[in-house]
Amino acid sequence: MTVRPYTGNTDGHHPTERPGTTRFVEFMEYLCNLKTLGIYANRNMRSSASLSVHATWRAVDLTGKGTAKQNAESRKVAVEFLFAHRDILGIEEIHAYDGVGCPIPNLTKYGAGYRCNRDAWKPYTPQKNAGTPGGNWFHVELAPNMANSADLIEKAFATIFA
Repeated sequence: MTVRPYTGNTDGHHPTERPGTTRFVEFMEYLCNLKTLGIYANRNMRSSASLSVHATWRAVDLTGKGTAKQNAESRKVAVEFLFAHRDILGIEEIHAYDGVGCPIPNLTKYGAGYRCNRDAWKPYTPQKNAGTPGGNWFHVELAPNMANSADLIEKAFATIFA
């Protein structure tokens, strides 16, 4: 896999839907038995004065459906899938708040985060944990070109499943 630049919130507030993000969520909900907890929110990051990537329409929070065990299994499959296909899908960041699906052994309850500009997972600590340690959902961010294009998202999934 490759190290890629991380966009973060540098593209600023984007008050209208990005069709690639919406299509991405539809695929993930169907493939992994997930439901969205939200895409767009014009707010700052948790415990930070910086704009959340949710305000750019490129971030989504997803969780599994059903029992706690089914939820965890859905999230595990989804996080592993996203990490395995991160370059094709333009995944810039993943927050696995409870560590489910992370390839790091013996994670604590604080979970871990993946970022494309290091192409690696980083364990969270009590001090640095993306603001929601132990959460039973995950957060994922798309590159702007993918978020802007439902066609690119569909082509990426077609490539994965070809």
